[in-house]
Amino acid sequence: MRRGRVFILLALILLVGAVAAFLALGGIGGGAGGDQPTPAPTPVGEAEIVIAAQSISRGSIIPPESVFISPYPADYKVETMMDDIGQVVGKRARMDIGRGVPITENMITDQAGDLFAVGSDASLAIPRGFTAIALPMDRFSGVAFALREGDQVDVLVTMLIIDLDTDFQSELPNEGMFLFNSDGELLSAVSCRAVQTSDTGELVCAATDSLPTIGLLQFDQFSGQDFYVGPSGPQRPRLVTQRLITNSTVLGVGEFALEIEGETVELIGETPEEGVGAPQGQAGAEQGVPVIIPPDIITLIVTPQDALAINWAINGGLDLTLTLRSPNDPTPEIETDSVTLQFLIDNYDIAIPSKLPYGTEPRLTAPDLVFPPDLDFKPTPVP
Repeated sequence: MRRGRVFILLALILLVGAVAAFLALGGIGGGAGGDQPTPAPTPVGEAEIVIAAQSISRGSIIPPESVFISPYPADYKVETMMDDIGQVVGKRARMDIGRGVPITENMITDQAGDLFAVGSDASLAIPRGFTAIALPMDRFSGVAFALREGDQVDVLVTMLIIDLDTDFQSELPNEGMFLFNSDGELLSAVSCRAVQTSDTGELVCAATDSLPTIGLLQFDQFSGQDFYVGPSGPQRPRLVTQRLITNSTVLGVGEFALEIEGETVELIGETPEEGVGAPQGQAGAEQGVPVIIPPDIITLIVTPQDALAINWAINGGLDLTLTLRSPNDPTPEIETDSVTLQFLIDNYDIAIPSKLPYGTEPRLTAPDLVFPPDLDFKPTPVP
């Protein structure tokens, strides 16, 4: 009996193995008889869009090989995305399109002049809420040409103040005039620059080339008399200097390069021909050799209000000077005082020279200032 049970168990194992082998062979053989498997349908929730297969430059005509159709999640597709290659090929790119970027309606156009304005690279460096303005500079006002893009600078302003007549808005003192009535009688007081004796022995005003200016009455203690005095010359302007702009960023030094038909053009000069306006020291220089011209203009990033102040100062003919700051200046902003002659005397211990019975020779009426000589630029080849 025990031997019979063993035979039955072995028979069942063989039977199960045979059925498994038959099913496995049947599945493989059934697939081999077909020509090709049926393609799987597009999963639900997917769409098709046009994508750039390569970088497309602004203004160029889009060729067929530069775009392709790609599946895209339908939930993320927007109405402006293109889904037909035929609507893209042959159109012009209104902007630079990078590889792998979906094409949208505003990226392409039929008209060559309808290109998308991308702006300048310089505008990308201006923070939100600020603006850029250019102002003139030279080697004195521009820190001896030490300024570079990204530097922090202050702007100093210097102006000359004069007194004006409020009504006439002209420089004081006013010129004097004589007023007569209709009968020829003098109604106003008479002031003369010079007097002379008439034929009758009376003192009268001498003929002068110009009208006397309006002066003022002063009492002389020595003679005990009042004298009418006027200015000995024109009004002397009063000089004042103050910091106008604080901690401004330099956007660029000199003129920015221009782009003509996709090529960058640097604004440089050429050495003039010998004998025709050639600076001293350039005689014999090779003709046509580019010369690096020192910058005479600088562009700063400032607030809109500071831009208005700089614009007023430029149009008002005021003197503007730039000062260079440390890039990591830990010092907080310090309020500055306007500097005048009185400020210098009071704060820098400047003594007023006494009136002495002797002096130096030769007579000096103005300081003998020494300025550096004019720059002598030699041809510097541009690499």
